[in-house]
Amino acid sequence: MKRYTPILLIILFLSFLWSCETTDPLVNEVQISLFTGDYETALETVNNAIEINPDNYIAHYYKGVVLSSQAYEMEPASARKDVYAQARESLERARELMVAQEETPDELEELNETIVSYWADEYNMAVNYQNDDSLFNATPEPYQVSLDHLENAVTINPDSAMTYQVISSTHFQLNNVDQAITTYETAMDMLEEPAESDYEYLISLYLYDNRYDKAIDLSEEALDNYEGNSVFVQFLADAYIQSGERDKAIELVEGLIREEPDNPQYRRVLGTQVYQSVEALTSELSDLYEELFELRRQASSQSGNAQESTQAQLQQLETEIDRREAEIDELTDISIREMEEVVRMEPESEDANFILGIIYQNRAANLFERRNNTNDNAESNRYDAMAREVLDEARTYYERAAEINPDNPDNWQSLFQVYTILNMEEEAEEAMRRAGFDN
Repeated sequence: MKRYTPILLIILFLSFLWSCETTDPLVNEVQISLFTGDYETALETVNNAIEINPDNYIAHYYKGVVLSSQAYEMEPASARKDVYAQARESLERARELMVAQEETPDELEELNETIVSYWADEYNMAVNYQNDDSLFNATPEPYQVSLDHLENAVTINPDSAMTYQVISSTHFQLNNVDQAITTYETAMDMLEEPAESDYEYLISLYLYDNRYDKAIDLSEEALDNYEGNSVFVQFLADAYIQSGERDKAIELVEGLIREEPDNPQYRRVLGTQVYQSVEALTSELSDLYEELFELRRQASSQSGNAQESTQAQLQQLETEIDRREAEIDELTDISIREMEEVVRMEPESEDANFILGIIYQNRAANLFERRNNTNDNAESNRYDAMAREVLDEARTYYERAAEINPDNPDNWQSLFQVYTILNMEEEAEEAMRRAGFDN
């Protein structure tokens, strides 16, 4: 059974019939066929008119209307796209012929309204599938169904940047990252002046997909258009770091800090972005420690040439570990230096205090790991003492974060960990209670 044309269009066509007693017979005939849902007859009527006069803009216009109406009735939504494409072709041909007239026909405005009407129906349905919880949960593959409607919308009206933006986010939900990027690039090209949020979204996609060169180029463009926005500085620094150009990232942000030494946001970017490198290096170092342990185990049961070969590997590995440890220490010092400046400038920042606590706690963890991987007792004791001293620094910043926001359980969870390692039993029990662990 056929579904009827949307009520708004039915009323529109009826109003034409009621008000246009002397209308072109072609128009009357097509409108009647539309009202009854007889699309085959309507198409035959307009096609005959076009065959008689290929420049009949009224016939081309109504062919677009008929095809759009026919497409809208088709189920599922994925079946509509090709018919909408035919409708768009007819409407564009009608537009060309109308514009070429000495006097602009009234139907040109109607044509634009028709395109917007069908675009809006498809677009709004697509958005409803994503935003209406009941519809979303009741629909198998709701993001795909939404995407089908969006593809219909952009087919009938390819001039809407907003549609491409939503298509991009829908592709991302479907894990179609390449399509998400391509579609948003199209939207950016259509925008006369992309907003900061547009740059943020596309740069994030580039970083997510490891397209660091693209992320760098777009971050630089965003900084040119929105000078001083620390988000784009962070993106740019992140792209440099992820692409292996850590020194360039540090140079970039340090240059901005020299220009604005009292800007805490630049210091926050440098502190946090550099520390991302520390986390990656720490993970790599843990793997080297495991390799070190295994080589030592092998060497202990070997003799002769085999042991000599293993000892040579051990020496080479220990040299690499020393290099990585020195690099970690250097970068951690930079992170601590910058985040301590942020805390000095923003002493009431829970976030800054908490980040500093994390950096110090992770430095302590690295020192404990060094302690566990040395065969020198004196060195082991020295690492242990250093780690506990650093952990006490972490405690200071975590306590400050908890003082600023005592209702945040994350602060108390971190304090519980630190108190436990430092053998502060009463404080650990209180932190456990405040963190909700006792529940």
